[in-house]
Amino acid sequence: MTSKSKELVRFSISMPGDAARGLDEMVQQRGFANRSQCLTSMVRDQLVVHAGDMGDAVMMGLITFVYNHRKRNLQNRLTDIQHLHLKEIISIQLVHLENEQSLQLMLVQGPAKSLRAIAAEIFCLKGVCHGNLQLNAEILPPLHSVSRK
Repeated sequence: MTSKSKELVRFSISMPGDAARGLDEMVQQRGFANRSQCLTSMVRDQLVVHAGDMGDAVMMGLITFVYNHRKRNLQNRLTDIQHLHLKEIISIQLVHLENEQSLQLMLVQGPAKSLRAIAAEIFCLKGVCHGNLQLNAEILPPLHSVSRK
């Protein structure tokens, strides 16, 4: 982190009274020390969303989805998609739920546009009940380095 990123910048904002009261409630309920901390957290969250929307930023993400593990050929289609994206998929966790449902969590990293495409490809499969892609601006360190001799 550079010294400029640690620099505090002060500015004022105006908002309707009901929004300010809602903000004060949020500050208290979420345990922030003050409005500034709360607003900083909210702005950072939106900056991550914005970076993800831009498409080219390399981001880390979590793709989660629930699916019916008895749906014919769904397991094979999921495996095929995952093999196509080995470069982006870091880790997969599978949790068996009740009522023939399974939850899969995939830790991914790559250009936001690619991660959104992978998620969309999975979410549109028959048998996938619902899914979510959560992106984060922080990225994982390189997992392997090749030493050149």
